[in-house]
Amino acid sequence: MPEGDTLYQAARRLQPLVGGEAVRLDGSARAVQEWRGRLAGRRVEEIRSRGKHLLIHFEGALAVRTHLGMTGQWHRYSPGERWRKSPGKARVVVETADQVAVCFAAPDVSAGPRVMIENEIAHLGPDLLADEFDPAEAAARAVDSTAETVADLLLDQRVMAGVGNVYKSEVLFLERLHPLTPLSDLGSQQLIGLATRSRRLLWANRVRSTRNTTGYGRNAHLWVYGRAHRSCRRCGTSIERDELGEHGRTTYWCPRCQPG
Repeated sequence: MPEGDTLYQAARRLQPLVGGEAVRLDGSARAVQEWRGRLAGRRVEEIRSRGKHLLIHFEGALAVRTHLGMTGQWHRYSPGERWRKSPGKARVVVETADQVAVCFAAPDVSAGPRVMIENEIAHLGPDLLADEFDPAEAAARAVDSTAETVADLLLDQRVMAGVGNVYKSEVLFLERLHPLTPLSDLGSQQLIGLATRSRRLLWANRVRSTRNTTGYGRNAHLWVYGRAHRSCRRCGTSIERDELGEHGRTTYWCPRCQPG
């Protein structure tokens, strides 16, 4: 699932476009259709991730932003190479003389002046994969979160940017917190611990081809996510799964290791 580590990897894969002139910009996204004439021919200055968003900066202070949601993917090809997905799903296409970047099936795409794009993500909390990430800043933001439970807190991108359903479940397991633990029950050190653990897991996986939170070898990549009704790797209890929180997000936990 596209979480902070996935976007970080996507930005790394697209780095060969940096410095090249965008000889073509296309795609089905309305924003791209509106701005492609003004973006075409401009040099790609920077490609970076910000939480679950990917930003492409062009000369002239213009930018394209994508949020992959649950379905989006970024691919990189050589000119003329056959795409691995249907061209009809291409939301953004950026082509330079020797590279082609294609974003498929992203539900959220915007383009325009860089200041406008930055304003769209100004609400985000500190990026978990930024060199300067500070767990204390995330903990301080958590105090003002409208989340009622710790599971919803981890998904609040205004607190810290990058955690999705997978890391939410894995962080809560490692911190031994039930997903429905009220936010009001958590002290400052617990909040710092959640931010620190989230940073540690995403940072460790930012360059891995297969996400791993257990530290074990193959077939033991995750502690609880996707393992409903299977035995907990720590205590043997059957893992539970439910749709929890304000938006009914899929959550996995061990009822023994994470008592309510």
